[in-house]
Amino acid sequence: MKNGTSMAVLVGDLFRGDGPFSTIADDFVAQRCGFCDNPVDTDARFVGDGFWCSSCASALAASVR
Repeated sequence: MKNGTSMAVLVGDLFRGDGPFSTIADDFVAQRCGFCDNPVDTDARFVGDGFWCSSCASALAASVR
């Protein structure tokens, strides 16, 4: 995969401990939404701003349209 073509977060980036991925890693490990802080379900998603529950990710997708 070419750099810059995916929104995926690499595990090495998550656990490196610096940069913007530290907050995403904390949310992932705690299994909480990075937007509303509620526990995530099995359909959690990585979005451009973090690890979000399906409700928040769907609301973001609807607002972008």
